[in-house]
Amino acid sequence: MMRIVPSLIPDSGAGKADGKMKAFINGDGNQMIATFHGIFNASDLLERNRNGRIVFAVNGSPISKHKGYLIMKFEEYNMTVEYYRVPFLNPTGRPPLNSSDDIKMTIRLDELHWHSIKWKGADVLVFNSGHWWNSDKTIKSGMYFQEKGKVNMTMTVEEAFRRSLQTWKSWALGNLNPMKSFVFFRSYSPVHYRQGGCNSEFVAQRLKLELKSNNLIRNGTWNEGGNCDKDMEPENDPTKLETEPYYNIFISDAVKEMQYGSWKVNFLNITYLSELRKDGHPSKYREPGTPPDAPQDCSHWCLPGVPDTWNRLIYAQLLSKKFGSNKDFSESEERS
Repeated sequence: MMRIVPSLIPDSGAGKADGKMKAFINGDGNQMIATFHGIFNASDLLERNRNGRIVFAVNGSPISKHKGYLIMKFEEYNMTVEYYRVPFLNPTGRPPLNSSDDIKMTIRLDELHWHSIKWKGADVLVFNSGHWWNSDKTIKSGMYFQEKGKVNMTMTVEEAFRRSLQTWKSWALGNLNPMKSFVFFRSYSPVHYRQGGCNSEFVAQRLKLELKSNNLIRNGTWNEGGNCDKDMEPENDPTKLETEPYYNIFISDAVKEMQYGSWKVNFLNITYLSELRKDGHPSKYREPGTPPDAPQDCSHWCLPGVPDTWNRLIYAQLLSKKFGSNKDFSESEERS
């Protein structure tokens, strides 16, 4: 979608960014790299760099080697793209003094990550979160949820995620300019270690579905031998798809609460279309030198591939709102 190469820039000049800044704030490290590469088409950039300095990393870091923070400058289009790895959107840290020994770390739900100070003033922001919001990454690892300096050891992961999004919403409404910033929150990117069934009691209740056991796991989860290397074609049986993940329900609710006045906030729902692409993961075809018995990757995506579609959807949204033109956002909103 946001791939800035001449073949994708309309003749109208809508591709000229004129000093615009885009920020990508994402909740899963490798997934973010996948989305990032999908935007920039890394091999194309390398070829173009041989012929001229069209794009470069502002801090000198290679595209594929960074520590969760990268800035790319597109000189030809006067555009800057920033990428942040913030798994929970909230800061994490040591628990308060005199906490239970079971509490190893906490997620401070009533604060947004300190990187957020760098997100102010961006013309386009793309957020995603969800993959780390599970029991294995949090409660089972001794990471509990903290608000107003107090740790709640009984709060569910689902409720914690909902509160995290409310903090994100409050930050956005208080720190972004509704006349300038165009905000996307991307939905949950599905994994394919398993298929079918509703594995969340909350989702079952919200969607009035029958709660089913997770009995269609493909030889186990990611760390228990789960695999997807035998999947060579997209899914064509809707009954084998996962139900709507609870993450999406909370994200959609938060976004709807922000859609008033001049605010340009969009829920980018890529879950269903990506759910069909069980064949789109690296599976056992990972980095060179990966042992044959290493866990398969059935949660991230091959490139080029599925993330390119997400990018095109964002691109279409921006064009529909006349982004990059000299028209004010509010004017294009009235005409759409």
